[in-house]
Amino acid sequence: MAEYTLMNKNHPVVSFRYDRDIHAVVKIVDIHDLRYAPVALADSKGIVTRRALNDWWRWRAIPPSRHQIQQLLDSLNLNSTLELAEENFGLSLSDRYWINDNKNPLKWEDVNFFDNDFTDDLGMLTLGQESSGNPNLMSPNSTLGGDLNKKWKIVNGTRFLVKGGIGSTQQEVLNEVVATALYNRLLSRNDYVPYFLFEENGRIYSACENMLGQDEELVTAYDILSTRKKPNSMSDYDFLVDTYKSLGLKNVEEGLAKMFTCDYILANQDRHWRNFGVIRNVETLEFTRLAPIFDNGTSLWCHAYNILAEDSYIAKPFGPKGMAPDKQLSLFRDYSWFDRDKLVGFPLEAKEILSHGNDGIQARLDVIESRIERNIGGVQRHIEKLAIGQKEPLHVKRDKVLQIPRMNDSVSRTERER
Repeated sequence: MAEYTLMNKNHPVVSFRYDRDIHAVVKIVDIHDLRYAPVALADSKGIVTRRALNDWWRWRAIPPSRHQIQQLLDSLNLNSTLELAEENFGLSLSDRYWINDNKNPLKWEDVNFFDNDFTDDLGMLTLGQESSGNPNLMSPNSTLGGDLNKKWKIVNGTRFLVKGGIGSTQQEVLNEVVATALYNRLLSRNDYVPYFLFEENGRIYSACENMLGQDEELVTAYDILSTRKKPNSMSDYDFLVDTYKSLGLKNVEEGLAKMFTCDYILANQDRHWRNFGVIRNVETLEFTRLAPIFDNGTSLWCHAYNILAEDSYIAKPFGPKGMAPDKQLSLFRDYSWFDRDKLVGFPLEAKEILSHGNDGIQARLDVIESRIERNIGGVQRHIEKLAIGQKEPLHVKRDKVLQIPRMNDSVSRTERER
């Protein structure tokens, strides 16, 4: 039986007894300072239960739904992804939480992966590659979430997240680059995380820099909403907006409209509550801004077996079971940022990016191009309806079309950084 303390950098939060045989918290020992606790860990009365801490810990680990997860565990001779989390003190590159051993206490400065280097051997395995020898499990890849094969990698001192795809087309990789091309045209640079192509061992992946700055953490919308009870009379969208504003966040409606409108254009089928959120400073505890848009791989009908027959999908995350994309789009009303002229040529640009994929993608390029064009038209019609409803012209910016770097530029950038 071990005794640990959940830390936020060097701030102790809660101490507990932990059974490594069953990989679970068995008793809360002491509460230190819940101001620095993960959002939603404590209940409305300020109580941290054993169950809540175990739930948080299980979400800390690589999910059992990860592609090729059993192959990863077998190669490491492990039975559970929680064993991986135990080996790296639960450290992550998405926040500043970690588990300190009370018998052999350490300092944040000595163990964190923002400042301390880590090897690439475990990352090779979590990305689905071969790795020789015994990988060093003291790595942020021991707690890297999500279902796709991925890894954190240090390139010239910078932390990059490298992601693969699934299935025969691996289209998720190219979709991230298509999304970046869209954001380059429509949004401000701070609104999104740019992805580029990264080649390693003869394979192409998508990659992006860590979105976090000094002393920052990503807090998902799921965790934010878990801190409040939604009134029965309030919709999911209104509850989200109200909750964000209660944190002191600015430009909430505009920020959400940007993300979900782009999701509509790209037919993003997986914008769930855990892949968007807000940024918090872990020292001042101030919620500073909406998180930049990230995780766009499940877009452009990449999982449709027959793209002609599987056009429709359920958009997430609003409503008990999601809703039709057009209905979800109707939730958003702030389009002062939208410039239709900047999208001239984007369907063709998306097609050109996707044309670098394999034969499985080639066969669907024309259909994807036409459907992106259709979805852009859907946004324009929505804006026109809003203007009619307001009985006055809706302000929509019109400027010249921006020139966007092509895929070859991204590959060249990758080669320079390698």
